[in-house]
Amino acid sequence: MDFVQYKCPCCGAALQFSPETQKLSCESCGNQYDLETLRQYEQDKEPGKEQDLSWEYQGETRGARKTEDGLYICPSCGARIEADENTVSTTCPYCDNVVVIRETASGKYEPEAIIPFQIEGDRARQMLESFCQGRRLLPKNFRNKSYLKNLKGYYVPYWLFDCRAQADMSFHATRVRMWSDGDYEYTDTSYYMVNRAGTMEFYHVPVDGSTEMDDDTTESIEPFDYSALTDFKQAYLAGYETDRYDVDAGTAQRRAKERLYKSAEHVLLGTVQGYDTVTVSRRNLSSDHGKVHYTLLPVWMFETVYNKKRYQFAINGQTGKMVGELPVDRGAFWRYLCGFTAIGTILCSVAGILLFGGVL
Repeated sequence: MDFVQYKCPCCGAALQFSPETQKLSCESCGNQYDLETLRQYEQDKEPGKEQDLSWEYQGETRGARKTEDGLYICPSCGARIEADENTVSTTCPYCDNVVVIRETASGKYEPEAIIPFQIEGDRARQMLESFCQGRRLLPKNFRNKSYLKNLKGYYVPYWLFDCRAQADMSFHATRVRMWSDGDYEYTDTSYYMVNRAGTMEFYHVPVDGSTEMDDDTTESIEPFDYSALTDFKQAYLAGYETDRYDVDAGTAQRRAKERLYKSAEHVLLGTVQGYDTVTVSRRNLSSDHGKVHYTLLPVWMFETVYNKKRYQFAINGQTGKMVGELPVDRGAFWRYLCGFTAIGTILCSVAGILLFGGVL
């Protein structure tokens, strides 16, 4: 037979059912628990499995059709076009139309929507130049502006996730009271289980669909103003580089799910107030009306490799928000460090002479 022993959540002692109070009582610490509260507590101790969220994909497969010989058929004039497997946009040499390359049989979606660039190239270069001004530890080529040639405009593939979610989470909380009678110091800790639930609407939670883009970089240049989303048109791609996504929607779902859970947890945790400590014990999120949109969003990218390390700097092509890391010239760093050390040594010597020289 399997034996079950109910233990006090506070002190771990055995609990006994009290006919008088119709609750489980702890003779050790004096706490009492109703059956439903204890059931929820035992349930929260078990590691729960986060629910998978379901999504409906928007858009349709369309665009240029790939032939058996590896060429593509222009949807405007029917001419054969050469392009590599990662090309999203190119110009037909026969009719001069911008052509979106898609393999109909592969299930790749043509972008449903796009946010056109709002930041011009000249302004983006000025922003990067201003950011670099005064940074004396940058490598030499940054000081003569040769780095600006590496700044390029990209339409980055993104998956946007929409859903209505039902969040249900539990939190373990404590309140601590301390006092002293002159001889002893006392600490009384009260333990609470706090439940929160609610319905939330998530609109266009972004996940970039390119392995070339670092997730921290793309999330740092958020937010985009999605009211500027417009139907995809090939003309928007002219003058900018665009590659198709290499992170499919199924893979992007995991990142979207993580962001949804974190957002829901942040909202519900904000309602748990008046406690000294609060920790998450259980979280669950279910959704309906989930939709996924494949879009292109504008980003000015600067990439360079210095001392075998890759540096990536990004400017939101709509809002102008900048993030990233720039290289440091180690030689310049040590020169400045030695220079400041020498100056500090001289100043200390002068101060010592003035201070102690007068005494002597």
